[in-house]
Amino acid sequence: MKTLQVSEFIEIVNGVLRETLSGESFSIEGEVSGYRVSQGQWVSFDLKDEKGLLNIFLPIWNLHVLVEDGMRVRIFGMPRIYPKYGKFSISAERIEPAGEGAIKKALAALHVRLEKEGIFDSDRKRPLPRFPTRIALVASRESAAYGDVIRILSERWGGLEIDLYHVLVQGERAPAEIVDAISQAQDGEYDVLVMTRGGGSLEDLMAFNDESVARAVRGSRIPTLVAIGHERDITLAEEAADVRGSTPTDCARRLVPDRKDVLYELATAINTVEADFFAQLEEQHALIDRAITWPGLWIAERRVHSEAAADRITTAASSWIRGLNDRLQTHLRLLTSLDPNAVLARGYAILKDDAGRGVTSVGRLQNGQNVCVVLCDGEAELIVDRIEKRSI
Repeated sequence: MKTLQVSEFIEIVNGVLRETLSGESFSIEGEVSGYRVSQGQWVSFDLKDEKGLLNIFLPIWNLHVLVEDGMRVRIFGMPRIYPKYGKFSISAERIEPAGEGAIKKALAALHVRLEKEGIFDSDRKRPLPRFPTRIALVASRESAAYGDVIRILSERWGGLEIDLYHVLVQGERAPAEIVDAISQAQDGEYDVLVMTRGGGSLEDLMAFNDESVARAVRGSRIPTLVAIGHERDITLAEEAADVRGSTPTDCARRLVPDRKDVLYELATAINTVEADFFAQLEEQHALIDRAITWPGLWIAERRVHSEAAADRITTAASSWIRGLNDRLQTHLRLLTSLDPNAVLARGYAILKDDAGRGVTSVGRLQNGQNVCVVLCDGEAELIVDRIEKRSI
């Protein structure tokens, strides 16, 4: 039988615990009891259920959620015996609220704190440009929300330059990826930064309730439009954004106007200008007609002056009409430049797979695959010979 020193025995036990209970292989859920902070930097409390109790220990900078007595939490960490005190404890690396009630309670506390800092102040919110041309889209390329946004933007306006920043939208790594994507987008010359994902449970949407994500959205130098989940779901990221969309579909509709509505507005404006012009012209003609009916020399003199005025009016009116026509042509050229067919005429092309769906990523292509290239004057069938993937 080998005789061990106390410290040697504890070291052996801790080694066995490290080998058999990896911090990535389990978590512990229970109720918080005896929560306390020592020296402003060390957090400790008991985690208990009906039959047992564990001591939890962690540095305060690892604590990112509200914790208080009676709250149910989930602990991620490693078990160990502290040699100095001979006390078994869990060294926590991360703590999450457990159960919807605990999550809502932690969210409410975080909301109050961020609100006091002015993160959600409406006075700081910026309007979105009516006709954006370059858009940074933070979303998951596999999500239905991403597909809906792209489809509706193409249907309503088209001709937009959209850069996708692909991220995870739930899970432990999601907040860091989202914050990094927002940071990368700041280096681009974008008109709007859009962030979206579809619906899910409260836990599914927690990445967008993360404090770092809310702060990144508020700190964006690019105007932000955020739409997460269903209409009833409101996350901290949405409240921090300049504009909130109730759903991904609503997000796309808020981003660009419908081309048909813009054309109607232009036609209405032109008709109004024409009507005002002809009404003023008729009024001047009526004055001239009355003046030339008066008898005598004075009438003759007035007639000369009136005719001169009429000539000036006609000249000015012609110049005005030419100006209006030039402005109309400018707007028509703008609309023509935004027409997808015009984009094709400039040398661009649309790539479709054999099912007729638009191909927006090389990830959807394979060597030897048949694809269809749509050009301005027709289509061509091609076979994929080489694929080179480029990071976005």
